[in-house]
Amino acid sequence: MTNNWFVIALIGMLSFAGMALTLKKLTYTLDTSIIVLYLFVITSILYAALNVKRGIPLSVPLTSLSLLILASFFAFLGNLCDVEALKLAPNAGYAGAVKGGQIMVITFAAYFLFKDQQLSWTGVMGVFLIFGGLVLLAFQKN
Repeated sequence: MTNNWFVIALIGMLSFAGMALTLKKLTYTLDTSIIVLYLFVITSILYAALNVKRGIPLSVPLTSLSLLILASFFAFLGNLCDVEALKLAPNAGYAGAVKGGQIMVITFAAYFLFKDQQLSWTGVMGVFLIFGGLVLLAFQKN
């Protein structure tokens, strides 16, 4: 894999798009909680295999455990709501766009939470354009 963050982000974007479309298809035949359960089980097995292959120990320090529990709670709730939104949205892309609005929260929260984060005017403007898109989605007629 490359060390170029942008290329990796593009691969992630395409992977998440493929996942969203696949999950949308699954919502026609399976309950949301079953979809997310199997998604996490299969993903966990794949990550375990990847870590074993790379020789990375599967144990974590106790100091990281509370943050892992918090992240797991957010992952549980976020994925449950994400799949349910995919199921209910008039277009799967709309639900994905709203989920993409996490960029706004992450951008500004990261700036205040982590000392090495930067903000540029072009970056802030891009985030505000995303906000405008979310407002348009929120006020559309079904």
